[in-house]
Amino acid sequence: MDEYVDLLLARRKDCDILWASRSMDPLLPHKLSLESKYSRHQMIEAVLNDEKVKLAITTLAAVQHESINKVVKDARVMINEMASKACLATVRWLGIIITKVLKRIFLSIYINESTLLRLQKEMQISQVQYVYVPSHRSYLDFILLSYVLFSYDMALPNIASGMDFYQMHVIGELLRKTGAFYMRRSFSNDLLYKRVFQSYVMSLVEHSDRAIEFFIEGTRSRSLKSIIPKFGLLSTILESLLEGGVPDIHFIPISISYERPPEELLFAYELLGVPKPKESTVGLLQSLSILQKPSAYGSVFFNIGEPISACNFLNMEDRKARVLSPYVKLPSTVLEKLAYCVIDSHKKNTVLMPFNLIALLFNERSQVNLDNPYTLDSLVNDYVWCKNLLQTFNATVHSTKSYDLNDMRQEILNALKTQEELLTLDPLEILRLKQRHRGTKLQINTRIKGHTLSEKIMQIAVPVINMSIYLNPTLSFLIKPAMVTLAIGKEGVEYGCGFERYALLKTILSTEFAMPLIDDESLIKLEWEETLNVLLRLNYISIQDDKYTEGQNSQVFSLLYNVLLPFIDAIYVTYLVLFEWDESTDITIQAVSTEAQKRIEQAFFNGNEWGKHPYSLCLDLFSTSINNLLVQGILVPAERRCTYQIDKIRLALLLEKLQNLSLKRPPISYRDIVLLSFTPPAMPAKL
Repeated sequence: MDEYVDLLLARRKDCDILWASRSMDPLLPHKLSLESKYSRHQMIEAVLNDEKVKLAITTLAAVQHESINKVVKDARVMINEMASKACLATVRWLGIIITKVLKRIFLSIYINESTLLRLQKEMQISQVQYVYVPSHRSYLDFILLSYVLFSYDMALPNIASGMDFYQMHVIGELLRKTGAFYMRRSFSNDLLYKRVFQSYVMSLVEHSDRAIEFFIEGTRSRSLKSIIPKFGLLSTILESLLEGGVPDIHFIPISISYERPPEELLFAYELLGVPKPKESTVGLLQSLSILQKPSAYGSVFFNIGEPISACNFLNMEDRKARVLSPYVKLPSTVLEKLAYCVIDSHKKNTVLMPFNLIALLFNERSQVNLDNPYTLDSLVNDYVWCKNLLQTFNATVHSTKSYDLNDMRQEILNALKTQEELLTLDPLEILRLKQRHRGTKLQINTRIKGHTLSEKIMQIAVPVINMSIYLNPTLSFLIKPAMVTLAIGKEGVEYGCGFERYALLKTILSTEFAMPLIDDESLIKLEWEETLNVLLRLNYISIQDDKYTEGQNSQVFSLLYNVLLPFIDAIYVTYLVLFEWDESTDITIQAVSTEAQKRIEQAFFNGNEWGKHPYSLCLDLFSTSINNLLVQGILVPAERRCTYQIDKIRLALLLEKLQNLSLKRPPISYRDIVLLSFTPPAMPAKL
């Protein structure tokens, strides 16, 4: 970890006001001639004079029987609502406040400085536009990235922001002055807004000397793992390249890893269907309670990946097609390849924290060996082999280089101190899960997004899911070996059958783990064989009587096998609900998710073989399962908006294949674990 530099270290030594007000000449990454660089006013006028915008105005005026001047006025309101208004003075004053807050809540903010300095040198000589595409794990992401850029005298980018922030009194305008431009959540059916937005973004790409920043995942990942990319804004940004407005666009993927994101407990509730609190200035002020305990949220890592050139994804045929017709769209394959390249960089550059490993180990031990819970000493021993396992699969772990057991012991204690509200060592040094739920206080008009879960299940599910989301980042590195292990199974399997199972798992888990769906069987087989050979070499699996089976290291095999079971259970129940769906009733994502969540709750209390893990209750799992069926073409949109039709023959084949996996769940359910391991909650949940 030598290449990482702690930004807060220097800030703790000098005056924040002097630092924020220092003489600056921020690096502007997009080199433009004076006539090509637009001010905010010029940008607005360019949008209103864009031919596609003017055509939309004329069309709407005719269709709605309104004057063109009235529609032009509407368009001007839209663009003024949208456009950013960068102001360095505002950035400086906010920099003082934010520095003090960050020093209070975080222990360290690390960045791979050598990569950033190399990027600075590239920006000084290149003629391309730059787009920052960070992972999205917290509301703090864009604030932290702006803080990093300000720290290195780099201009803050044009930041794509949701209207939720725009509607916050005072805060919305402050964010605009730091570079935010605003976009509505959905506007596909609003022709005028769509054209105005597309034109504005293209103007930013071509005529702003500042970079652009957006979250390719579209929303925060409540599960702390990568989610499938959204293509809308990416497509609009690439339009300028397709039309020759810029010579190239370099996308800068940035993985942001939190030791403890401030919203961690809210994530657990949101995954269960409790709506997040509405963004508001009052809510922001109330959230300042996070300042009560110094360094309560540990460390943050910024791992900046290598720039991705958009030109590498476009061929000459795409450009020729656009020349022949200005309305030819960019091929979806181009968007998908580029988007997943960014997501893959996020995964590869994820920095795992010690607690990610602890959560992974605790989850496994709780299900397979309840009579022998972790003590500090036994946790240290398993922590060492778990670290080796993850590093074998190319994970970066924020850890001491020493493998001295005393150092490992202190590393674990430091991690548990940050997470003391979730996992704790009792007086006998036994690791216990703490109760974090004290009743969900909902307003009268609050609508639960799924099934209304009982208080009993909430008592169990909230802390378990809270803990489980911390093991999810490890799956960026363990997903392939875990799928191979599941394909082999506890009873072993022949090569051909094992590969068929792996291909099935690869398909049904692709949306859950942000993996592109691969049609080429030879590529899937190559991936299967590469992972298989690694597991054979490490003795995690072995070959006996022409069958692949569990290897000598049964502890690792068990961990890899069990970690994916909650995801498989949620997929299975989703498929079952759809297969049994009454065809006279509309199929909607919410209705299916609600029914699936209800069935998982019933299965949990009935002691069914499947549904033993509370993580299977997460609504995200049901929605990604439905999206996966859409990708496969098994579920297709119906004529009525937001409803679907199901191909039950193909779905029945999938269900049969899932049943033929003959998966064996751990012997212990969290229903039993809770009674033995919970300690009282530290504080009531604030919702």
